[in-house]
Amino acid sequence: MSTSEGRKTARPLTRVLLELAWQLIPPGAYLAIMLRYFPHWNAFWIYSDEGFNVMKGLLVGRGYPLYSQIWSDQPPLFTYLLALLYRWNGESIFASRLLVLLFSCLLIWGFVQYLRLAWGNAAALAGAILVILLPHFPTLSAAALIGQPSLAMAMVSMLVLTGWHTRHKRFFLVLSAISLGISLLFKLYTAFLAPIFVIGLVATEYLPVSKQNSTWHRLQPALIWSITFLVFTVLAGVIAVGPGNIPQLILPHFAASQADLSRETQIYPITFYLRDSWSILLLAVVGIGYVLQQRRWLMCYPIAWMACAALILLNMRPVWFHHQMLITLPTALLAGGAVAETLNLVSRAIHSPSALGKAWVGLASGLIAMLLVLATRPAQAISQFETPGSAANEQRAPFEDRVMRKINQYAEKTNWMVTDLPMFAFRAGIPVPPNLAVISGKRFASGALTEETIIETVREYSPEQVLIGRFELPRLEQSLFENYALVLEREQELKLYIRKDLLR
Repeated sequence: MSTSEGRKTARPLTRVLLELAWQLIPPGAYLAIMLRYFPHWNAFWIYSDEGFNVMKGLLVGRGYPLYSQIWSDQPPLFTYLLALLYRWNGESIFASRLLVLLFSCLLIWGFVQYLRLAWGNAAALAGAILVILLPHFPTLSAAALIGQPSLAMAMVSMLVLTGWHTRHKRFFLVLSAISLGISLLFKLYTAFLAPIFVIGLVATEYLPVSKQNSTWHRLQPALIWSITFLVFTVLAGVIAVGPGNIPQLILPHFAASQADLSRETQIYPITFYLRDSWSILLLAVVGIGYVLQQRRWLMCYPIAWMACAALILLNMRPVWFHHQMLITLPTALLAGGAVAETLNLVSRAIHSPSALGKAWVGLASGLIAMLLVLATRPAQAISQFETPGSAANEQRAPFEDRVMRKINQYAEKTNWMVTDLPMFAFRAGIPVPPNLAVISGKRFASGALTEETIIETVREYSPEQVLIGRFELPRLEQSLFENYALVLEREQELKLYIRKDLLR
C-alpha cells in the first residue's frame, strides 16, 4: 500500500473516531461525573415530590391500576417505567434516580448534537458546559422527577427535526413528532413546542422566494408532522390513561391555578426562580444577536422555545422552581453559540485587530457576559456536589433516621401506611392506599381530596401506621385517638401513629 493510500484510509477512520467521540463523550462524561461525585444518591430525598413518583411506581408494580385506583394528575410513562424497573431490579430509590440520570444524559446528548448541527462544534462544547452550570441542573438530573425525561425527549424531537431541514427525509418528521409525543407522556408542560415546530416547518417552505412549489407541497412537511404527533399522542394517551381518566390529568392543574396555595407553601413568580440564571440569560441575548446577524435559522427554534416558555410562565400560577428549565435550557443553547462566536472574535482580534470593525461591540458584549457567567455560576454548580455533614455520612437528618427505625420496627406487621410523606413508606417497602398515593396541596386546592376522604380511607384500610408531616390534618388526628398511639413526634411537624394492637 502506498503512503497516499494509507492517508486516505486513515482520514475516514479519524473522522469516524471523532464523530464517535462527539456522540459518546459528553453524555458519558456527565454520567461518570454524577455517579462518582454527586453526593446525594443516598439522600433520604432530594426533593419531597420524589415520594409521590416512587410510590406510584411501587403500587403499579404491585398490580394496582393507575388513574382508576391510583390518583395521579401526571401522564403515565414515568410511573410505568418505574414499575417495570421495580419488577426487574426491586424497589430502589437509587435505581429510580439512575433512570432519571440516564434521561438527563440523553438530554445532554441531544443538546450537544443540536448545537453541532446548528452552530458548530465549538458552540456545542461551550453549550455542554453551560447546561451543567444551569441552576439546579445536577440535582434535577438525578432526582426521581418527571421533568428531565420530558425535556430530554423534547430536545431529541427538536434535534431530529433538524434532520428534515438538512436532509429532507420524511422519516425525520415522523420520528420528531413521536419524540415530542413521548415527552408529553412524561409531562404535559412541553406541549407548547408543537405549534412552534409546525410554524417552523411552514416558514421554511414559504419564506424562500426561490421556491415555486404548490401549496400542498409546501404544507406537506407540517401536515406529516402534525398528523403523526396528533395520532400518536391521542392514541397513546387514550390507551395508557383511558378516556374517562383524562380529566384527572387536566382539571387539578386548572383548579390549582385559581386557588390560593400560599397557605401550604410560599409561591413565587418565575422571575424569582430565574434570578440565579441572569448571567446566562445575558449571554443568550448576545447569542440571539449572532443568530440574526449570521442568519442561523435553525437557532430560531430555541429562541421561540425560550420566548414562548417565558410568556406562558409569566402568566401562570403556581410556578415551581423546576419550571425554570423550560426557559434556561434553550437559553443555554443560545449562550453556547455566543461563547463560540466571542472566542472566534478574540482569535481574530489577536491576529488582526484592525479587521474587526464593528465586531468590537459583539466582542465586548460577549466577553462581559462570559466573565459574569464565570463569576456567578461555577461556584453555585460546584456547591451541588459538596457533601453535607451528617451522622454516618448518609445524608439523612438524624430525625429521619429515627422515624425510619421506628417504621421498620413494625414494617413486617404493616400492610398499609397512610402518609402525606410517601418516601418513608416507600423506603420501608410499605404501600399506601392507592387513592392516597398523592396527598398534595394541588390536590387539596382542586377539591380532588379532602380531609374527610383521608379519614374514610383510614377506616376502610385500617392501616397499621399513619405518618403526618406535610399538612395540618386536625380532624384526622382526632379520629386516630381511639385506635392509634402517637409514638414519635417532632415539634408538631411530624407525627407517627401506630395502631394500638401492634404495640401490645
